[in-house]
Amino acid sequence: MRIHLPAAHGVFRPTFAVPSQPRLVTLAIETSCDDTSVAVLETRTLGRPITTAAKLHFHEKVTSNNAAFNGVHPLAALESHQENLANLVAKAIKTLPGKNGHPDFVSVTRGPGMRSNLFTGLDTAKGLAAAWKATHALTPRLVAALDAFENPAQAWEDSPGVSHGEIAVAPKFPFLSVLASGGHTLLIHSAALTRHEVLASTSDVAVGECLDKIARIVLPPDVLEDASNTMYGALLERFAFPSGKAAQPASSDPRSASEYCHDAASRYDYRVPKNHEEELQRNVSRWGWAFNQPLAKAGGGTKNKSLEMSFSGLMTAVERAVRYEHHQSTGKLTKIERSAQAISREERRDMAEFSMRAAFEHIAARVVLALQSTPAESVIVAGGVGANFYFRYVLACKLVAHGYGDVRLVVPPPHLCSDNAAMIAWTGTEMFRAGHRDNFNIRAIRKWPLDMLLSPPVEWTT
Repeated sequence: MRIHLPAAHGVFRPTFAVPSQPRLVTLAIETSCDDTSVAVLETRTLGRPITTAAKLHFHEKVTSNNAAFNGVHPLAALESHQENLANLVAKAIKTLPGKNGHPDFVSVTRGPGMRSNLFTGLDTAKGLAAAWKATHALTPRLVAALDAFENPAQAWEDSPGVSHGEIAVAPKFPFLSVLASGGHTLLIHSAALTRHEVLASTSDVAVGECLDKIARIVLPPDVLEDASNTMYGALLERFAFPSGKAAQPASSDPRSASEYCHDAASRYDYRVPKNHEEELQRNVSRWGWAFNQPLAKAGGGTKNKSLEMSFSGLMTAVERAVRYEHHQSTGKLTKIERSAQAISREERRDMAEFSMRAAFEHIAARVVLALQSTPAESVIVAGGVGANFYFRYVLACKLVAHGYGDVRLVVPPPHLCSDNAAMIAWTGTEMFRAGHRDNFNIRAIRKWPLDMLLSPPVEWTT
């Protein structure tokens, strides 16, 4: 089994140097939003030169049922944590390796996130660490898929049941990370485990929130009614590509952008426009409406060449396309309203694909601009929107078209793109090895800026 774990950068207060330990076990807890997740991760350092191998002994997640609220409801999420966390921890404890029956340290999300939800996991972790007399290592929620191991990994052949297990090779610092989720859209340059710089962010809503709202507008009523959860962005992707193309991903192992484009070319009818004029012409649909890249025309086109990101305008364009008729020849919006029944399933499918394409090209263009000024060998894709295979393909194609085909794309498996305890376990391990700890008196942090990783503001813990 090949395991590829994304990890968040940890925020700890260093207290003392930690001697090299060949084997470490951590129990990790994640409760920052609506996912209750627990994991048990064991890592070993092997041979010379030193390599790192890992085994995920346990990893489960329960997501609160927010279907009735069309989005995450804080109280429903909190109640789900309270109902499920202890059960998951009890199951995880049974899988702890070794004779002593407890981990070397406990990893838990301290922030950012919903404060009450964070405290549910944080207080549980404190109790476990106190009972086990284990070190209490605290990690922040995923801000970018960061991986500090710079040496090639090798098979963990001396571990029972993992004779062919290995962990994917990690990218070397420095690298760029794209965090695309319901709460964030960030482009980050990472120089080291605790040194990160935000190069670009959205000026309004996050891309995940944008796609969720577009999905609720565009998807047919029967698709929304049959949905078992509120992951509307994922529904939008499946609806746009009904042939199952999006459900047939290539491997999640790190590959160059050129290799990714080649492997996924048969799944999508997409190519990068040669110039801005061709792009604008292509964006006009057969139905008359057009969804352009956000900021494509703002400031006389100058903002299209900046790192600024925005997604509210795209949401407005989709809302208008659904509500009003467009003149077939000019593409201009009319004042004639149309009913939901007047929009065919075929047109809705085009709306889903065109809106995603506009959002993803917008992000990909910023990645290209960042690489021009901040060279990097790898681009990490993280966050819930990172599970969208169309996004990955558009980004890879954009990199190739602009001469960055050799840049390596590192993308987690879809189930590890959203909040999960595996990434917290991995982060905790990296931070523990680097010598970072926290005391039992720390509190949850609602907001946690990247430039304050090792010294979070006290006022944001309340």
